[in-house]
Amino acid sequence: MALGAQLPLIDDSFFWWVPKAMLLADGGGPWVLAGNLPEPLRPDAVLPPHWVDGLPDYAHPPLWYAWLGGWMRLLGQTHTAVHLAVLPVAAGIGAGLCQLCQRLGGSKAAWTSPILLLLPPVTAQLLRADTDLPLLLFSTWALVALLDRKEGLFALLAALATASKEPGVLLVIPGLAACLVDKKIRWGWLAPLAVLGAWAGIHWLETGGPLGGWALSSAEHLPTGPLDWLKDLGSVCRIVLLEQGRWLLWPLALWAARKGIYRSRELTIAGAHVLTQVLFFGTLNFLGGIDRVDRYTHVRYLLPAITASASAGLALSPMSAIPLLGTSLFFLQENSPDGPESSLYGTDTARALRAARPTLETLPGDVWVGSHAWAQYTRPYSGMGSPPLDSLLFYDINTRPEDVSGHVLHASIGEPLGRLQELEMTLLREFRAGRAWARLYKVHADTTGEEAPSTPAN
Repeated sequence: MALGAQLPLIDDSFFWWVPKAMLLADGGGPWVLAGNLPEPLRPDAVLPPHWVDGLPDYAHPPLWYAWLGGWMRLLGQTHTAVHLAVLPVAAGIGAGLCQLCQRLGGSKAAWTSPILLLLPPVTAQLLRADTDLPLLLFSTWALVALLDRKEGLFALLAALATASKEPGVLLVIPGLAACLVDKKIRWGWLAPLAVLGAWAGIHWLETGGPLGGWALSSAEHLPTGPLDWLKDLGSVCRIVLLEQGRWLLWPLALWAARKGIYRSRELTIAGAHVLTQVLFFGTLNFLGGIDRVDRYTHVRYLLPAITASASAGLALSPMSAIPLLGTSLFFLQENSPDGPESSLYGTDTARALRAARPTLETLPGDVWVGSHAWAQYTRPYSGMGSPPLDSLLFYDINTRPEDVSGHVLHASIGEPLGRLQELEMTLLREFRAGRAWARLYKVHADTTGEEAPSTPAN
């Protein structure tokens, strides 16, 4: 993580969460961080399509933005400050997963816990600055407190998880499961409900109150019927339990469980936590079931379920850490059909784009890049280098081939070429980082294909 302090900012953290932190770093802001862009985003310059309507209101609580904004106020509004702000959170996640493995399976399982940080979706998220990082931090430690029967600490941590992102309220279910298993009524499970209710009230008042305010964000996707719901549940289960070699945990874990030597109370509570996450994201806010050009999914939503289930597998069979480590390292930089949040492929794409920058600065004529890359090249805080490359043009899925000339830069993840695939283009150079790439093409003036041999863009 410390070695990644110079990596460019990408995806949602770049477009939404860090700009919201900048609002606070610029001297404060309202509870609801949306609307006008802060000064570092250069509102005097041409805006990317993502920001033409200002920063959106996704109804997330402001705790994470306040944390990032504090670091940026101290260290400057740069990508390095963002990564340094994530560093203590990453350390806390690692320590929490170690404690969780110890509670579930003892000291042998605890020694295997560093492998959990090498699970590709976890490693990928530690190099970003999404709201799911503090959610994972506080959720993990809340689960540890619950297993230790520390009700007050559980209530505090579950409240902080919910104040970081609304799905922290799902900790209510393992809290109730602990009450049932212990046959003792405790009230810590009410804390996340109280925090969510308070935030819903604040957001409702800030967005208009009785005159049209709204409390919480709506679902990104709801199943259209039972079969669609089962399909989404299957996708969630695949990502959580099986993908990228995580299936290797379960044969060994089940074999170990046959011996009957396991901590049933702890595994029951952790299992309730995982099941709740799977059912929730298999029903609400899961993008895998949407019919669209790409099938990318917000895998970061599933990090609490991924880490808790893997912790349970390691607790049952610490020996499964060996094959899990091998498969995790194999898939760490591989492109995943579930999208750039599944591995380092997304971060590596940004590194490839940064490697292309010196060449772009020397090219004559028009240079076209995807709208994602254009936003990164023209905003100083992105980590793509300075000064901003304002001379670049950007294409999107609707750009017409007849409007494009000069050069086109196409990245392995980002804006799709769309109709630009109809152009006759010669591949001039490929910039690589890990398994990802950015390919620079020369566009032929005559697009009939008769002027010169060409390499079709892919």
